[in-house]
Amino acid sequence: MYTAYLGRRLVELLNARDQTQRTVQDFFSNEYFTLFFNDERFLQHVNNSKFDQAYKQKGKTPLTEVVRTNVLAAQHQRIQHDTPDGSFFLGGAAAEATAGTSGQVTDILLPISPEEVYASWIGAALGIGVSGGLNVLVDDDLVLLTLYDGWQYYRAFMKQTHNLKPHQINTWNGWWLTNAFRDDFDPTNPFDHQPDLKVDKASGIASLETQKWVGVIFALAHKIPRPLTAYVYSLSQMNTTVGFIQIQLRDIVEVLRELHRQLFPLREGLSYEKVASLYETEVGFQKACELGAIGVQAIEPESLREYMLGARGSGKPFKTPKNREDSLWITYKIYEIWITAMLNNRKLLELSENVAAILIQMSDPRGKKGGSNLVNELMNSTNRNQLIERFAKLIDKVPDQHPMLNEIASTIAIMPLTDIPLFIALMKLKYAVEEAKLTTSALKAN
Repeated sequence: MYTAYLGRRLVELLNARDQTQRTVQDFFSNEYFTLFFNDERFLQHVNNSKFDQAYKQKGKTPLTEVVRTNVLAAQHQRIQHDTPDGSFFLGGAAAEATAGTSGQVTDILLPISPEEVYASWIGAALGIGVSGGLNVLVDDDLVLLTLYDGWQYYRAFMKQTHNLKPHQINTWNGWWLTNAFRDDFDPTNPFDHQPDLKVDKASGIASLETQKWVGVIFALAHKIPRPLTAYVYSLSQMNTTVGFIQIQLRDIVEVLRELHRQLFPLREGLSYEKVASLYETEVGFQKACELGAIGVQAIEPESLREYMLGARGSGKPFKTPKNREDSLWITYKIYEIWITAMLNNRKLLELSENVAAILIQMSDPRGKKGGSNLVNELMNSTNRNQLIERFAKLIDKVPDQHPMLNEIASTIAIMPLTDIPLFIALMKLKYAVEEAKLTTSALKAN
């Protein structure tokens, strides 16, 4: 299983970094157990394991150090002598052939050594929890070592937060990764930025907030701007396997950097992390994985579809932002940068800005008669032919802009059909922004 592979990888990386020769079992017994289970509150939940059984019985039998040591011995006994199953080989099938997590079993006896079983526990503890209830495993040296270095701080944070819910190592990993990959992260003060907690009003129990999946992707992209292959899954009472997914971090980081470049002048001191926190996606992580790869398409901004040409028509118009301080302005910048990245043609951005400026003139009540109607028609185009026909009418209205408008019409004629809704949305968006500029200028003039 992939959990076992990454567990072994971590031990190898630590041996190389620390110049030691620990075996996987040594690491499990002397470091992993000590940190994760040698306390009254465990860091990890391993369903139906000896540790899980002991934790469920702690009301009757307190988890004293003697009890915890005995549980470790019992778990060793099981790993060393029993046929591996999902209760102690993490990612493996259930023991019963009819159980819900017994899929993809075979009557071929595959050799699974005790070391591989130990490694599967360590590997599962490296899962990065994201919104949607899924975990991500990443085979990258920096990521693995960063997650390992964060484990001690999870234990420390749990000790200082007495009402903190246990068993959230994967959720912690998601927060720790985004925290440790910040530009301003200080390893001597790792809690300078505190994890977000939610507190249950009835019980008073606090739990770690799960990180947005796009926030974790942005953190990876900012630190490792190259393609990565991740394994996406969930281990619980019913295991879920999404599989191996490529994350196109180089393309994603370009969106993040462009967004930061354009927003920084609007908000002095705006960090990459703050920019990333402003970004909300339309789809959840599992739906994003169904695209086959996590790239620019997967990070489609939330609610943009409401404005785009689709099955329900041409989409609603963009509201005109009041000024550059309006939150709509930032939302529109996110939309603009994502659409431009999807179209992969910065020339179209320039052309859409030029068209928007012309349309503002056309819609001016003091302008030519019928201009506003033509603007509305153009904005509500529902297909390529309609869009080109309405651009032709626009050329008749403003013949001095013939070369530029003709260039746009020619570009639309050869544009992939899937890009037409994106271009119309971009044009509508730039029109709303130009309206805002006009309003701001008028206010200043008065």
